[in-house]
Amino acid sequence: MGAKQKEIFEYLRSVDCCRVCCLRFLKPTKESFNDIDAALAKLNLVDPTESEENGEQKSKKVKENVCIACLGLFDSLDSLADEVKQSETFQRYSKCEAGFFASISLPLVLHLRQLSLWYDVVERFPANYDKLTFPDIAVKDALKTVLIHHLERTLGKPFSVDGVMVTVPFTYEHEQKELQALERIRPGIFAERKAQKHTRKEFLTLNAFEKHFTPDMIDVNLFRTHYSVPPVSSENVGLVRGEISVTGPTMFVAGRYNKWSRKLSQTPWVIEGKRLMEGSVQETLEAAIAPHFGVPEGQLIFSSSGREDVDVRCLGEGRPFVLEIPNALTDQLPEQVAVAMEQAVEASGTVSIRDLQLVKRTDLVHIHGNESDKRKFYRALCVTTEPVNGEMIRKLRVDKTIELQQVTPLRVLHRRPLLKRSRHIYRLQAWAVRDNPHAMVIELETEAGTYIKEFVHGDFGRTKPNIREMIGVPIDIHALDVMAIDLDWPQRLRR
Repeated sequence: MGAKQKEIFEYLRSVDCCRVCCLRFLKPTKESFNDIDAALAKLNLVDPTESEENGEQKSKKVKENVCIACLGLFDSLDSLADEVKQSETFQRYSKCEAGFFASISLPLVLHLRQLSLWYDVVERFPANYDKLTFPDIAVKDALKTVLIHHLERTLGKPFSVDGVMVTVPFTYEHEQKELQALERIRPGIFAERKAQKHTRKEFLTLNAFEKHFTPDMIDVNLFRTHYSVPPVSSENVGLVRGEISVTGPTMFVAGRYNKWSRKLSQTPWVIEGKRLMEGSVQETLEAAIAPHFGVPEGQLIFSSSGREDVDVRCLGEGRPFVLEIPNALTDQLPEQVAVAMEQAVEASGTVSIRDLQLVKRTDLVHIHGNESDKRKFYRALCVTTEPVNGEMIRKLRVDKTIELQQVTPLRVLHRRPLLKRSRHIYRLQAWAVRDNPHAMVIELETEAGTYIKEFVHGDFGRTKPNIREMIGVPIDIHALDVMAIDLDWPQRLRR
């Protein structure tokens, strides 16, 4: 096999294939791309005394033509890593310790050239390749390994999907001209797509290419008729690298909040362009948390386990929430900083937070999970048109589950679709108020998403059954509090 590999290597070099792309066709492991010279030397394909050391060549190389497979992609990676390190935008994220993540946009023509070169080596060296499979390492996989190695070495930071994102787009001047061959190679695919409605204008995506242009789906003779095998350099023109952009990681800060005010909305309350409340829970939290991450307050995304109305307090252990912070300047939240944030929110007098901490994106399933599995606990002070008596209280002490049918309440029809929803009351208790004959306290354990106010007064019969029907007397809520939310997340801290 060694002699044959050398023959393949020398052939690929003779048709202007770079050393990295040559290695891709020699059954390497992904780890081989961490050190190309060492991998080729191990295969006895190059003289180890002429390999690179510490980023500098021991022997001067003759300038080569642009690689017919990658169009010079791999030749640009050393300088790319240096440019990233020296860029002002990357320096802004020096406080981020999590590492980096690279997002590289490659022209589709590289995959077409990969296919062409594959047909060539399969024909020339049939005993070494399976005709129906692509190279052992595709260009995108080799790029990922090589680039990560260069960036880790240059930046001194580890690779991390949660780290600073380095985005680099590559383009190719003659791409559209070369890709036109695909429509002639498989005209039926394009005809079907054009006949379909509501399809994307850009059919030639990577997913579409990998689905429809594989060796087992293409007539190789037809391919050769419309595209060069092996591919050739077009006027020795290679890829053009676009502007490097660096963005910070997206961080997620979770905690629990209490709302003490009955005149505070959960999120900014704006109807038809008019603001109805001066502040909100969300804005109170953002003002305390956003500065630490260097992100403007309006760019944070607030999520919580349900929501309460403006005039409803949230007591007990509080409501779990998450703030999504894109493009953060730091990925750290020291405990003393978190405590300072909690104290700043407490100073508002309307909101308190606890258990403030960083969480991962995957943890958001707790917030966005199935609401029907969650239970909420409420306490309501209700008033009746007639004096409360023992019979009313008895009717409202129910041990079995009550199933409700709730049509979307009139008060939220402007922002919710008109639907009938089935909800459940799992526990219902009531007590008379000693100092007010027309008042009672009601406690409820309910399915998440239940409209409590409408369950009390009936909403003109849109919620059935309802407490008004149960006691036979008009009744309404004077004050409502959320007492607990059945979600043991995020982790309890700093008790």
